[in-house]
Amino acid sequence: VPFLSRFVASGLMAKKNLHRTEYCRRLIRVFDAMLDNRSLHLDLHLHQMFTPVGTCIVAKKLSGSAYEDHWSLREEAARCLVKACDIYGDQYTTMKPRIIKLLTQQALRVDRPLATQYGGIVGISLFGPRAVDAFLLPLAQEYWERWEGELQCLTNSANNGEKRDVGREYELNMCQQALLNAMQIFMQNVTPGEQAKRVDIGTFTDVFGERLIPMRPDVTDYMAALI
Repeated sequence: VPFLSRFVASGLMAKKNLHRTEYCRRLIRVFDAMLDNRSLHLDLHLHQMFTPVGTCIVAKKLSGSAYEDHWSLREEAARCLVKACDIYGDQYTTMKPRIIKLLTQQALRVDRPLATQYGGIVGISLFGPRAVDAFLLPLAQEYWERWEGELQCLTNSANNGEKRDVGREYELNMCQQALLNAMQIFMQNVTPGEQAKRVDIGTFTDVFGERLIPMRPDVTDYMAALI
């Protein structure tokens, strides 16, 4: 187990491997399989896995080509860390706070690359509605408006004859979808009364519009029409 743990950790930390999406994905899946095998006593070696696996969530670049699917790799890595917390969180009470601190400090900043922001949003959302409430909802409006503004600028540039930046548009759309998924986790797992205490529904409706409708099963057709 120590040698296998070291192999996975060192493989994920090697700079030359961070651009090899599928190789990193295989190492993440090895870690996932190790978590599933309770006879391995992985708890003794978890400390050396957090930073390497976390890197696969928030790294600036995880692929050698824009067409490689590093987005799902980030999600797989995040799911592994959440699974580790579910399995060993009672035994190591500082584990979850450490991971959330990593995600918030390294990823939830507007000056970080979009791929890094995406990883942070996905990672936090997988910890459930309370994590979304505490760390993502306060940023949701600011981030969304910033992304929408950039998308509008890209559209205007393309309309003026400039080359369309398809890659940047795709990154922005992926971040938007990750944030919408996070908001849905919150709104579908928290009562309407609690939602009203935690967010300004009127402001959110102005910003997100009809995108909120699928998130709120309590919304009637009449209310949906008003939105």
